[in-house]
Amino acid sequence: MIKVLLLVIAVCTDCFAASLGIGSAGIRIPFRSAVIISLVGTVSLSVSVAFAGTLKLAVPGGLCSAISFILLLGLGLFNLFQNFWRDIICKRSKKGDPVRMFFDGASADTDGSKSISAKEALVLSAALSADSVVTGISAGLGSISLPLLSAMSFAAGLLSVTAGERLGRKIVSSFNINLGWLCGAVLIILAFTNK
Repeated sequence: MIKVLLLVIAVCTDCFAASLGIGSAGIRIPFRSAVIISLVGTVSLSVSVAFAGTLKLAVPGGLCSAISFILLLGLGLFNLFQNFWRDIICKRSKKGDPVRMFFDGASADTDGSKSISAKEALVLSAALSADSVVTGISAGLGSISLPLLSAMSFAAGLLSVTAGERLGRKIVSSFNINLGWLCGAVLIILAFTNK
């Protein structure tokens, strides 16, 4: 249960941070778009955990543990230094680029409507779920309850998107919050506890 909770916190932190940035830029995330973002993240995480569960039937246990540790630790370190990567990506990419959306959620509003449409939510969720795929594969190489993970991931994802957007609207748009370190720290903890 603790492992599932840590995993959900790790993958929902990026959604919360992106939604906070979107809200602070004065952009709304309608409920339908929030559901899409949460659903795509949950499906990505669940499918990658299921894939890893199948993969570990063909790969020796020791190798699965080593791969899981390396992936979680690497992703954790990447997230710890997210500000560094964001500066590089945002300087070299344009608004609407899915890679940029991972670091700057407000760039998802490609039509300038001040509202994230279903199509924009789909692209944003694909960008945000990239780390869910890696995290899911890593966690799936250990032991984890897929139904519990899926249910908690969807609920927490929906809550983090709606709460992040609403909180962001109350924050001055120039205020910059980086929660990548939190996601990174949780993933590193998972790397050392995932067995």
